[in-house]
Parts: sequence; structure tokens; C-alpha cells
Amino acid sequence: MIKRATCPACSESRTRELICLPYQSPPLTTYLIDFYASFPFCQFESLASAEFRVVECGNCQCIFQDPVPDPEFLAQFYEQGLYGAPLENRPSFDPYYAPQAIRELMMVVRFLQSSTRLPKILDFGTGNGNWAILAAATGLETHAYDISDHAFSRMELHEITCHRSSNLPENYFDFINTEQVFEHLPNPAEQLRKLKRGLRPGGVIKIGVPYDSQLRQKLKCPNWVAPKNSPESLNGIAPIEHLNHFEPGSLRAMALATGLEPLFIHGWDLSNAPLLPKISYRKRLGRWLRSKIREEYRPYFSLTQTAFFLNRS
Repeated sequence: MIKRATCPACSESRTRELICLPYQSPPLTTYLIDFYASFPFCQFESLASAEFRVVECGNCQCIFQDPVPDPEFLAQFYEQGLYGAPLENRPSFDPYYAPQAIRELMMVVRFLQSSTRLPKILDFGTGNGNWAILAAATGLETHAYDISDHAFSRMELHEITCHRSSNLPENYFDFINTEQVFEHLPNPAEQLRKLKRGLRPGGVIKIGVPYDSQLRQKLKCPNWVAPKNSPESLNGIAPIEHLNHFEPGSLRAMALATGLEPLFIHGWDLSNAPLLPKISYRKRLGRWLRSKIREEYRPYFSLTQTAFFLNRS
């Protein structure tokens, strides 16, 4: 286990403990057995003497685990544990997410407004590769990276360039997609700095992470047997996996410290401006009606938040 002395988002050292219990205590042993029952290669014996401790940042209110498993444990957990399981038990995307994902991608492409060439895309933390395959199907030059290469052979059939090292090309990509990735990282701010170096000036990075507005309340009386998608679920700070639970202000603080600027969404359009110019009552009514029929942007996974940031330098 590795101690994290400061907030992974804003580097604040002041924290408040929310929960602390041994990994070998019955609530956690029960949780790990139940949650990973379909992944027989997950090994948790090395955590027997460790503590599961969750704290809140005194500055940006990010909730995070401290300490966290070391990189070697996490690499084995994802490569051999989750992706060593039979194919039918491996995590997969919701089959209905494709239209939403493509629409979001096109929103970014419109913002980039490249008239001379097609944008170059990186799917960082590609997992099963579904998003990268969708991006490649639109004709965009698509790259992918993941700690596990279990899906690379499938993606390479779709002419996706798969990176087996985190040393990615610098000043190369127009858009970097990170969906359900940053919550898993022991040092997300450091990783964001690395990804920024891979962006061209004017490039965009997306960070999509879990967000549960009721998490603090749930941690006061945690229900470790609640199913993942139930109202009492603790998935937002899932042991081993979800090391960070970012507040919107946490993501913004982390990006600003990296030299990235926040972008704003109006309907289905990205903008540098937080507010649109004043519009007529008729247009405001039209926007309200569109929101009611879901014509306003929304993340395609439930209980998540999404933020877009611009690299000006």
C-alpha cells in the first residue's frame, strides 16, 4: 500500500477521515467476495494487513482512498484479475450507449473545427475498446492505450493504433477521451500532466468519472452488501478500483493546475464561454423544451460526471 499525503486533485494536505476499517474485517471481506465472485483470478490475500481508509480533502472536497494499492498490485488486479476472467464475465459497455457516444464525439469534432485534416483521437484507458472502435468507424485516426492489452488484437482489426507503453507521442492528439479512468489512478494529477503533453495546442481532453452526490451520507452508515446500481451502492468509492471520487470543483482544480482551461456545454455544443449571449424568450422556451426531450447534453453512463478541458499552450 502507498500513502497519499495530499489530495490527488488539488494537492491539499488537510483532510478529514470519513471511514477506516481493516480489509480483513467482515464487511470488506464479504464485499470483495460478493463483488468479484465472477472474477476468480482476483487475489486479495496481500491486503490482509492493510486498512481501507477514505478521507475528504479540506479544500476541493474530493473524496479519496488513503492509502492505495501500489502499481504492481493494481497492474496484476486489472491484467490477471478482471481481464483474466472468462470473456463472458468481463466488464462491458451498455449496448445502448453507441448513439450517445458518437454524438458526443461529433460535438468535440465540431468544436475543433479542423478544415485541413481529420482530428487525431486517443482513447486512454480503452478497456474493451468499444469507444475506440466507434471512433475509428467515423473515419478518424484513432489510437488507444490501456494497462491491459487483452482487447488490442480486436482493435487492430479496425486499424486502431494500440499503444503498449504509456510514453505516448507528444503534441500529437486533437482529442483525448478518458471515460471511467481517472477514478482508478493513484496519481491522477500526474497522469493529466502527461496527457496534456500529448495534446496539440487547441486540443481537448474529456474526463468522465463516477459521481454520487449522496456518497458522504452513505459513508456514515455504509451498506457493503448493496448491489452496484442500487440507491445505497458504495460504488463511488469502491475498494481497490475507485481510488478517487471527484467533485466538479476537484476536476476543475486539477485541470487548472495542469494549465488546462474548462470548456462549457450548451445544448450539444462545446464553448469557451460559460454563458451564452442573451437570447429571446422564444429561444429560451425552445431550449427548455429540448431539455425535456433530452436534447441537452448528458453523460451516457448513469451516476457520472463529464468535464471537457482545452489545451491552449
